[in-house]
Amino acid sequence: MGNPAMVKRKNSEKRRKRYEQRLGPGVYLPKDERLAFNAAAEKAIAAATAEKAKYDADKKAAKAKKKAEAPAAAAPAAEAKK
Repeated sequence: MGNPAMVKRKNSEKRRKRYEQRLGPGVYLPKDERLAFNAAAEKAIAAATAEKAKYDADKKAAKAKKKAEAPAAAAPAAEAKK
């Protein structure tokens, strides 16, 4: 049969996980802790978004620089071929 207290805890944990999966992390916390958690999560998301934007801009700039250098490097090779 098992330990009834353990079964109750296990069912509570399953319910909590389903609830958090549906409504997002931190939803099962008390209100003040949840607000602090959500603020920290928003800050982390904003930082990650800014970092990705910077990475994309750097990558685009490097691609443009490489494209600008490619014709200049190809010109002497074309002249040497003639």
